[in-house]
Amino acid sequence: MNTFRSLITGVTVVAAGAAAAATLATTGTASAGPADSPRARTFTLRAHHGSDANIDLGTTGFSAGDQDLFTGSLSRNGAHAGRFAGTCTTVRAGKTTADQLCEFVLHLAHGQITAAGTVRSGRSGPGTFALPILGGTGRYGTAAGQITVTATNGNAFPIAITLH
Repeated sequence: MNTFRSLITGVTVVAAGAAAAATLATTGTASAGPADSPRARTFTLRAHHGSDANIDLGTTGFSAGDQDLFTGSLSRNGAHAGRFAGTCTTVRAGKTTADQLCEFVLHLAHGQITAAGTVRSGRSGPGTFALPILGGTGRYGTAAGQITVTATNGNAFPIAITLH
């Protein structure tokens, strides 16, 4: 089960955190509206794995209650765009899938963004998933939208950010 946990932590947690952080890298804010609204704006960042720690809080081994802590950096067009920190708590660990509740705080030059939600992973990881942006500070005080993460096993992966 350690390989399964590794996929969830290394891909889901970092990918989701980086995705949320990517939202911070945008300039300005957008007004509320659906993702397909003419006012919606989408751009892509690259998330880079940083450090992570796994805390075994539930039953010994990968189980409900375990926590994953993580950090990493973000880039846009090859330039440093910010950093992120977050945590995911495993809420269900089955034989072939697991669910985690994740929260991310993203730091960019002009403020922070918070994103949170649940992610379901299988033995090969979470694949592509979307998480809601909950809000932010500074320039991102009215941030709303979603991030779409395409999880890979590589050192960096794309994150599409849609603000509306």
